[in-house]
Amino acid sequence: MSFDWKLYITLAEELINYRTNSDLQEACLRSSISRGYYGVYCIARNFLIKKGKTIPKTDSHKFVREEYQNNPSLVEKKIAKNLKRLLGERKEADYDEEAELDLNRARTALLLCQETLQYLKKIGAI
Repeated sequence: MSFDWKLYITLAEELINYRTNSDLQEACLRSSISRGYYGVYCIARNFLIKKGKTIPKTDSHKFVREEYQNNPSLVEKKIAKNLKRLLGERKEADYDEEAELDLNRARTALLLCQETLQYLKKIGAI
């Protein structure tokens, strides 16, 4: 049985709603942004694989985004745009210890993930 990547978006929401001590709050928000991105990215990637595309080992995130961007469908272009924005958020959450990541920013990223899931559903990826 293969993993259901939508569960990462569910986890992202759980991490936002998780009330814990202040020491873990930022870690939860950062993890939420990261998991949300990977959830939609993997669904988008797997749909391309299902359509016969070979995903390169290097620059795979860029490749996936460009495949959607280069499609004439406006929905697929929106998927590409959202993936790009979410990747930027994910990189900050994962690598930039000075980044100011608050509850609103994590919620905005989650909403973008949920919107992207709806676009992926429209094209039959889900």
